[in-house]
Parts: sequence; C-alpha cells; structure tokens
Amino acid sequence: MSGKSKYPERFRRDAVALARSSDRPLRQVARELGVNHETLRNWVRTAEQAQAGPVDAAVDQAELRAVDRHGPGR
Repeated sequence: MSGKSKYPERFRRDAVALARSSDRPLRQVARELGVNHETLRNWVRTAEQAQAGPVDAAVDQAELRAVDRHGPGR
C-alpha cells in the first residue's frame, strides 16, 4: 500500500484491518471511515496480494508448467 494518497499509511492499514475483522459490509465500514468503498476495497485487495507474496506466484507458475506438460485434468 504505497504511492501517493491523501490518507496516511497508518490509517489505510487500520482501515484494512477493520474491514477484514468486521462482520459489517465493506461499504458500511467505508462509510463509517469516510472513504469511498472502492478505495477501501482496493486497499484490502492490495493488502491481500502483498500478504500472498511471491510464494503464491511461484506455486502458480509450477502448476501452470505441470498443466502444460501433462494436459488439463490429469
């Protein structure tokens, strides 16, 4: 979650944590925080991708190579 933003990094991290831990809809959490729901959705998605990291990408590449070698569904 980097780059130019009018929201401080700490606020974005806290907003993502709240959105993940809340049983309220993301749209409601965003409204309560005073941010656009798509902005919050993007922050959550970015955090999830960062958490997944390059390990998942390496696994995906290995799976694709296996499918290429052996064909789908085998």
